[in-house]
Order: sequence, then C-alpha cells, then structure tokens
Amino acid sequence: MCWAVAITWALFTTTAQAQDAEAPAALDTAQGQDSVEATEAAAIEARLAQSGATIGAINVIVDNVFDPENPKENKPLYRWANKVHFPTHDSVIESALLFRVGDRYERRVLDESARALRGRGYIADVKITPTDYDPVANTVAVDVRVRDAWTLAPELKYSHKGGASEWAIGIDDRNLFGTGKQVRIIEKRLIDRDETLLSYGDPNLLGSRVRLNAEYTDASDGYRHVLAAERPFYALDTHWMLGGNVLSQQRVDPIYDLGEQVDEFGHDVKGFSLQGGWSRGFVDGAVRRWLVGVTSSEDVFYPTIDTPNPIVLPENRKLVYPWVGWELLVDDHREMSELNDIGRTEDVSFGTSLFVSLGRADTSYGSDRNATLLSTTFQKGWDLGGRGRMLTMNAAGSTRDEADGLQNSIVEAAAHYYVRNGESRLFAATAAFMATNNLDAESQVLLGGDNGLRGYPLRYQAGESRSLLSLEERFFTDFYPWRLFRVGYAAFLDVGRVSGADPRTSPSLGTLYDVGLGLRLSSPRASGKSVVHIDLAFPLNGDPTIDTMQLIVETKGSF
Repeated sequence: MCWAVAITWALFTTTAQAQDAEAPAALDTAQGQDSVEATEAAAIEARLAQSGATIGAINVIVDNVFDPENPKENKPLYRWANKVHFPTHDSVIESALLFRVGDRYERRVLDESARALRGRGYIADVKITPTDYDPVANTVAVDVRVRDAWTLAPELKYSHKGGASEWAIGIDDRNLFGTGKQVRIIEKRLIDRDETLLSYGDPNLLGSRVRLNAEYTDASDGYRHVLAAERPFYALDTHWMLGGNVLSQQRVDPIYDLGEQVDEFGHDVKGFSLQGGWSRGFVDGAVRRWLVGVTSSEDVFYPTIDTPNPIVLPENRKLVYPWVGWELLVDDHREMSELNDIGRTEDVSFGTSLFVSLGRADTSYGSDRNATLLSTTFQKGWDLGGRGRMLTMNAAGSTRDEADGLQNSIVEAAAHYYVRNGESRLFAATAAFMATNNLDAESQVLLGGDNGLRGYPLRYQAGESRSLLSLEERFFTDFYPWRLFRVGYAAFLDVGRVSGADPRTSPSLGTLYDVGLGLRLSSPRASGKSVVHIDLAFPLNGDPTIDTMQLIVETKGSF
C-alpha cells in the first residue's frame, strides 16, 4: 500500500500550495456580504415589511452550468457543456417557489423557497432578492436567480472500504431535459448483493404539489418494488398533507462477525402506509402538525439454499396498526459554507424539530399479535458564539410493547460540535451512541469501517449497543482543478466499541482506535450533494490478523 501513501501525500502537498484567486474563503455565511451591503439589505427588508408590500412580479433567471462572462470558464470545453445541457425550465423553478404574484412580501418565505430549490439537487446556487419597488401600488418585484448544476451524468462509482469493494455503473439524470424529473438506470455490485435499479421521481406531478416516486430493482437475491405518492407539507405554512406508499421486497439478510459473513436467511417484506395530516400553519415562529395514518408491514423469514440451518431464524411478524403523530418545527435556519461540504451553500437548522407517534396493532385488524408502537425523533442546533462554534444534536427512539414486554427497543443519539480554527480550517467532533433491547433477530448493531470506525474491516464488531467518537481537523483549500471540483483534506481519530452480546458473534474486543488522513473532493458543478472520500486509516489495536492499513474510497453526503 506504499503507493497509496505516496499518492495521498502528493495530493496533500499539491492542494495545500495551490491557490485560485476567485475561490471564496471559508465563511460562516454563504452570502459573504460586507457590513455595508448587509446594512443596506436589512434596511430595504425593513421598509418592505413595514409597508406591507405585495409581490407584483416574479422574474426567473436561469444561469447555465458555466459562466461565459468569466474568462476562466469561457473556454471550448465549458461552452460545449453549456450547449448540450438542457437548462431548467422557468416553470419548474416557479413550481418550487412558495410565493406567488399577489402574496404579501415576506423575507422568511423567500428564504424558505431558496432552501426548497437547493433541496432539489439540480440547482447549484440560488439568490432571491427584491427589486423595483413601486411605492404607489406598494408592490415589489422579486428576482429568482438560479445556477444549474450538471445533471445528466454516467453513474460511475467505486467504493473500497474495510477490505471489500463495491461499484456501480449507469445513467442518472436528476433534471431530465430541464423538467425537474429524475430518472436512474444503474447496475450495482454491492457487498451483499448485485442489483439492477430503475427509478423515476417527479416532485411536481402534472404541475401539482404531488410528489411521485417509483423504483424497480432486480437483485441477485430477490427484488425491491416501491411506489409512493404524496402531497406533503411542502412549506412551513402548508395546512394539510396526504400520501401513501406500497413496498414489496425479497432479499437475503446476512449476519456478520469480525467482518465475515457467518449466517444468512431469506426475508420477504410486504407493506403499505396511508397517512394524512393537518396544521394551523406557521404561527409565532413555529409549526405544529397532527398526523394520522394506518400502516401494514409483514416480514417472513426462511432458510436459504446455501444456509438450510441458520443459527437463528427470526420469527415471522405481521403488524397492522392505525397511528397518530404530532410534530413541532421551529424555524431557525442559517446559510453556511465550508462546514460539511466545499464550495456549496449549506442550510443548517438550529430550530427544534420534534416528532412523536403512537400506534396500536391488534389481531382484529389482521396483525398476528397485539402491540403498542411508540417512536420519536428530535433535532436541535445551538450557536455557541465566537470562532464559528456550534453544536447540533439529533436523537431517535422506538419500541414495541407486546404481551411479554418491550421488543425491538432502539435509542440512538448523535452530537456534532464544530469550531473554526482559521479561515480555512475547521475542527469537527462527533459523538454517537446506539442502544437496543430485545432487538428483532434480523437486525444487528454493527461497528466497523462502513459506519465510522475507518481503520477496521466492515461490520467488524456486533453487540447490543454501540458508541463512537470521531475527531477530525478539516482543511479547505482554494484549489479548483479545471473549474470542476474543489479539494479539501482531513486528519482524524476514531474511537469506538460495542457492548452486550449477540449470540451469533464473537465477544467484544473492547475499545478500538484508529487514526488516518483523508482527501476530499466535491463538485459544486454537479447535481446532488456528494463528497468523494479517499482515506488512509490505521488501526491501533484489535485483532492482529487484520490489515495494518485500510484504504477507503467512497462517496458520502458530507465532508
């Protein structure tokens, strides 16, 4: 693996020295306005709010992937790319906006619309600004300026981590012919199975607010078919939602120990869900919603040809239950950059997000048992002030109360702490914990190279609970090769362990440590939000038979 060390070191040296004068420095806010511009913008917003102005016109401007006015991008390759790219239709942008002509001007709604557009994946940048105020009519025009991302691309992915490789090849277009619709045709070679996937997504079916998603997957161990349609709570001030989905799947579930498969069984899944909700909308800075629904899920387990006598064959399970849920959302979003990505605007929520649901399965509904189902999720962020310090936390819990007690109880929590060490450096620490009790037998609590312990094989340790601490120093450079991708790198330390016993696996090896270096590549030109990781990780203890160095190449959703 010496070649990998040499290549990575060379890339570190190159990116640390290279500079691009036009690349933005790391900022706490993506807008980067100086104090004078910020003061003027605030004054304009205050006057519009005080006057009660309404929106008189909406002007949509769609910029192509590359800027021909920029000499560095006015080159044959970039002009050709713009020529063959289908720009997003104005009507597609308008369909994602949360305001219309005649609505009262509210900066909050404009900001929420910008987040909604960035969330589409095929928009690289968004600016929504007021212009042309008419004091007589008390109206203001709104300019919506977006820059397209490159969406039509071959799906070429390769991942090597924990001594195992995965790859995918195919076509993925997140903005088919500029219509905002997504089509994917992909052949995958995964650790557990091979797959051929066809999928289609439409965020505005027939110009409405209805979202449609369909997936057809043919796999070496079965199939997966999904159809979902929903008119969601598409905005904070939306008053109702209605949706449903159907799932049919057949697969083989493997069981792992020390990175090796030790057991397996067949698993058929059938389910559907129908739900609706209502809300008073956005009131006093927050949204409160009630949701009701009915869910049916059936799991059938059986031996496979390769493993006719599995160590543990899970019990079949069928749950049919109505449920009720309550949700709280507090609106407090910040635009940031150089946090979990490079060169992109990141929308970070500091507001409280809480969801609680309660369901009741009963044999009279078609269930094979009586059970009460409880689940909850929580998310919150805190601005700790000074040096860009911030903390975010998310947690989730679920359980099923049956005749013989609580079953499949799961509690998860993670905290993420950030502090800027300089204009182009960031320290990030993540502490994550998962605990279970009477876990359903088809599930495992695993720890290894695929979920944070980068110096160890995939699915290396198994138990009833898992804890992980990752410390990372991130470096953001101005290196912008060919105006296509941005470069960063990181140094990291991971500490993790599992506790409790899984009867199918070896005892815990205790607390495990690894250190490493990583290269990060992100393309602000491409659709989606993905960061290529190239890591060299070195285990500091554990089983002496594992490799002394792990090379990890994978694509993730963040730095």
